[in-house]
Amino acid sequence: MTEGFELFVDEVQGDRTGHSRMRVRVPMKRAGFPEDLRSSESRVAALRDIIARRFWESARTHARSPIPKTDGGEVYMPRPGQEVLSRGSVVVTEHYVEARFTADLPSKANKVDEMATIDLIFGRISLIVSESILMSAYKRQKLYSHVETAENADWIRSQLRERGLATFVAVGSVLPRREDDLAPMIDAVPFDCDDSLKVTMEVPNGEPIVGMGIPAGYTAVTGAVGSGKSTLADAVFAGIYNHIPGDGREYVVSDPDAVYVMAEAGRPDGESRLSGPESELTAVSEAIEAGSHLIIVDEEYSSPCVIRRAFMSPDGSGYTLSEAGHAMGEAGVSLLAVTGDESAVRRADTVLLMDGFRVRRLDVERLEGGCGAPAPQTRYPVAKNVSFEKSRKEVSTAAPAIRTVEIGEYKVQAPVAGFFDQSQTREVADAIAVARDMMDGSLPLREVCQKALEKVESDDVAEGTGMGHARARAVDMAAVLSRHPQMLFIRKA
Repeated sequence: MTEGFELFVDEVQGDRTGHSRMRVRVPMKRAGFPEDLRSSESRVAALRDIIARRFWESARTHARSPIPKTDGGEVYMPRPGQEVLSRGSVVVTEHYVEARFTADLPSKANKVDEMATIDLIFGRISLIVSESILMSAYKRQKLYSHVETAENADWIRSQLRERGLATFVAVGSVLPRREDDLAPMIDAVPFDCDDSLKVTMEVPNGEPIVGMGIPAGYTAVTGAVGSGKSTLADAVFAGIYNHIPGDGREYVVSDPDAVYVMAEAGRPDGESRLSGPESELTAVSEAIEAGSHLIIVDEEYSSPCVIRRAFMSPDGSGYTLSEAGHAMGEAGVSLLAVTGDESAVRRADTVLLMDGFRVRRLDVERLEGGCGAPAPQTRYPVAKNVSFEKSRKEVSTAAPAIRTVEIGEYKVQAPVAGFFDQSQTREVADAIAVARDMMDGSLPLREVCQKALEKVESDDVAEGTGMGHARARAVDMAAVLSRHPQMLFIRKA
């Protein structure tokens, strides 16, 4: 214990180019975060999130470069994005607050420099702790706003199905994003909708929130080019997670298992490759299998024949999502489609016309008929043919990019997975390594994914690891596994 915190060195770097894995732990009595900030799972997740943000900012300010005249002294924690996530880099319990990070031990001539290391611990790390893990370092209003905003969003999300809604978009939300996606676009038009679409959500903190409630079922979003349709669809998908105050999408809240689907022409399927339409309809079926209750499609990124009738398979079984949309809704899976196709619009249960980020309901003469919903399938993964080896490692998985998971030497592309932070991709990569022995054909895919993710998170708690992890969804891990060409799936009668 030093300077009011304990320092744990879990792994020491083998050379000057490596990174030492460390943790600092501050007793809650000293950290001083009041009990009301820790009174629910939602609040704890948001508190962990803001501490991680402050730790990252402080480390970037005070420990971004080497200590003078040495190699090393940098302190690193993954940078959080706009989403409020349950992050493995910070742990909060009733007894203590713990931050997990890496530090590069300062060295000279390939030997650790004793005095510089003292400066690292008692100078840099101590300063970062004082600026991030002590309640006194925060403006009370900003801290409570972060926690209460996340709690309100979680509360709205918990009410969606009970209210018969697929998603909620608060009036005044700012949906267009800056190019780096780290802030709303300057001077963007705030979202609004007609009174007939407005619903009011009571929330635990502050005044009720008014916004557009998109009903469960098949909803078509239409409008002129540049009216904001695709931006709305992107925001609805991002609404599977909470967002920080000032993001503009704080109260854009969607079903937590929503899946965005697009054409992936050339996607591997065993020894063959899927066409764009095949890949898209396959992804819809896989999403339903994995438990999704909301499918989002945008004709800009879809094969035209998936939304409107333009093809028929040789056996006559072809169908479009617009034809299946109503039946999907009755089966408990909502469809949100951005489309300008008249037949697709006229098959929708709800039609929304968008113009300059203002939405109104459009009454159209509805086409009758259609087809049944895609039949949900249950697949049992078998990984015996999947090579997990790379170099000298028998089991190697990694996250080289935000929507890419490397299994062995094969890189799986999952362009529409709900990964908004690379820490989520890393968690899925590590969960796939855990799942290797589970995938013997005895468990359904969704159960394998849930168990593996839970195991990773429990191991992080028990072993003090998880700095590079953030909570990910089983539906996204399933999407990665489904796209590996060597993965076998058994369908049982």
